[in-house]
Amino acid sequence: MDPSLRARLRDGDHAAFALLFDEFARQVYAHAFRLTGDRAMAEDVTAATFGLAWRSRRKIKPDGDSLRPWLLGIATNAPRGPRGPARRD
Repeated sequence: MDPSLRARLRDGDHAAFALLFDEFARQVYAHAFRLTGDRAMAEDVTAATFGLAWRSRRKIKPDGDSLRPWLLGIATNAPRGPRGPARRD
């Protein structure tokens, strides 16, 4: 991801965030589904992930690698209802 897009994300640019979502939403959902085994819960985790990413956007480094690991880390630790981030058995 180019540094100018990262800067726009950090500054709260909604269009830049939409690009981030478009690029990574399917990957985040697939990861969430692997963690939960439930489609509805995976959708909730995906939504929570991007909500948390928006609130944490200032942590994005101006120059760095893909934002995929950051997003998947958020998804791994995202709330999954009353039991929290417990993984599927």
